[in-house]
Amino acid sequence: MVIGSLFFRRFVRPALLIAPAFILLAFRSVADDQIVKKDGSVITGRLVGVSNGQVMVETHSSNGGIAKFPITITDIKSIGMAAPADVTKAEAPGVAPAAVIAALEPQIKQFAGLPADWVVEAMAQLAQAYAAQGQADRALAAYNQIDTLYPGGKYHAQAVAGKAEMNLKAGKIDEALAVIQPIVDQANKDIAPSPSDGAIYAYAFVVYGQVLEAQKKPRQALEAYLTVKTMFYQNPVLVDRADQLAKNLRDQNPGLGIE
Repeated sequence: MVIGSLFFRRFVRPALLIAPAFILLAFRSVADDQIVKKDGSVITGRLVGVSNGQVMVETHSSNGGIAKFPITITDIKSIGMAAPADVTKAEAPGVAPAAVIAALEPQIKQFAGLPADWVVEAMAQLAQAYAAQGQADRALAAYNQIDTLYPGGKYHAQAVAGKAEMNLKAGKIDEALAVIQPIVDQANKDIAPSPSDGAIYAYAFVVYGQVLEAQKKPRQALEAYLTVKTMFYQNPVLVDRADQLAKNLRDQNPGLGIE
């Protein structure tokens, strides 16, 4: 028993001392954000904000201090950064528009322009919350900001879907359909969308369904909502919204189904 006790003291205790340090290093490595530049170089650190077309990065220097330096956005190929906790909480189903605005406004102010999917999705969600609160001007400004900061490419579809919804809310049904139809057609051709593309298409189909409802086409509208649930389910807020719209539509049209 004594020998066992000595063995435990000599060998296990050092291991216990080493383990926390190892875990801490591993945690820091996992927690680091990552930037891959177009020249192939990789930079790790903490992304602290975006300003004047540059991303500010914070890292620990060799002498134990903290170093900050900018990287021009146009030099960036990709970003590896998890969405902040406030953004994740705002994405949960059932969060009130006012709470979404309070959570997302500071994050968008800090990170708008960062080439990361979660930023654009948060900007679109913020615009939707503005619209739900009757702040149409701010909603439109948010969609225009997406188009300004992320010209062309898939993010343009996010802004287009938002503007189509604004047209619909203003009673401009035909205009809303003309705006959203190209995005729907694009989605129908994409048989294997990425998770980020799927989230963008989901918003387009939510808007598309509402346009079809306004045109008195309940069966086609239901199909649009169910498409979100079955194919473009990456964003839980949009899935919840599509599910509620489908339920309301069926309540208003007993026996409604799709072929």
